[in-house]
Amino acid sequence: MRPRLILCAVLAFAARGDAQSTCHSLNDTPTFLDTVSTGTAWFAIQFDAPLDSTIQRVELFTGEVTALHQLDLWSHNPATGEPAGLLGGGPFAIVPTNAWQGADLTQGVALSGGQTYWLVWRASFGAQASLDQPGAQNGPLWTISVDSGASWFVPVQSLDRQWKFRLIGSCPPPPTSYCTAGTTTNGCAAMLASSGAPSASAASGFVVTANDVEGQKQGLFFYSLNGPQAAAWGSGSSFLCVKSPTQRMGVLSSGGTAGACDGSLAIDWNSFRAAHPGALGAPFSGGETLWMQAWFRDPPASKSTNLSNALTFTLAP
Repeated sequence: MRPRLILCAVLAFAARGDAQSTCHSLNDTPTFLDTVSTGTAWFAIQFDAPLDSTIQRVELFTGEVTALHQLDLWSHNPATGEPAGLLGGGPFAIVPTNAWQGADLTQGVALSGGQTYWLVWRASFGAQASLDQPGAQNGPLWTISVDSGASWFVPVQSLDRQWKFRLIGSCPPPPTSYCTAGTTTNGCAAMLASSGAPSASAASGFVVTANDVEGQKQGLFFYSLNGPQAAAWGSGSSFLCVKSPTQRMGVLSSGGTAGACDGSLAIDWNSFRAAHPGALGAPFSGGETLWMQAWFRDPPASKSTNLSNALTFTLAP
């Protein structure tokens, strides 16, 4: 058996201080650091909720012992940078085989997208620490309490503390790409990507970007509420990937270099929705699904234009 580091010692020198899906995870892989065990303490791992969700279950990668532990979700105290208060939790019985194991919470915990929270593990001596292999960048902030959450050591982070966890519950699925991008006159294929969370109420925070667009072209995004399709776009290689009716979202410039594929188009869909209360589909509500695509000029091409691939996403409240 490999020598095992007991994790409590790491902070000894710090000053005190609906359908169920994976709504958020960190290092969600089968790999783990098989040289570190927990001590008897409460371990807290900081995370930012990516979107509004209701968490019903929390999982860690652990094993090595047979013991009753508990997993909690706590709020965040921005003044101290530490866990603030218990939001909900549940017990779970660890089994010795190292694997994903976890607790069903006694009641769902509602998380708000963009807000900071803490996953708290009430651990006992000798359990496999839920850690991945050391990384090139520091892992998340984490801390421990040895007095049942009454006080916490100053949070730290390090290369070899790449924590692993899953938060499972009711949340919109992540945006998903589909359909095929057209190939432009200069060999460009515009592909959509996104960051942030699409929302029926947030004033900003969901940016959709079309990359590898022809440089120095005008373009725009448009969306539909009626689903996907793959209809021929003239005699070229592009497809119209969303069903009509559609909503155009304003003319943009791709920038970049004429004749090259270094242009891009970007728009914050949440901001557009907030600024256009009469747009197609308004007023929106959580759970609605949209389909979105980019269009841009390409004069030598069929219909003098080309289209990107497409993106589908479901709105959080």
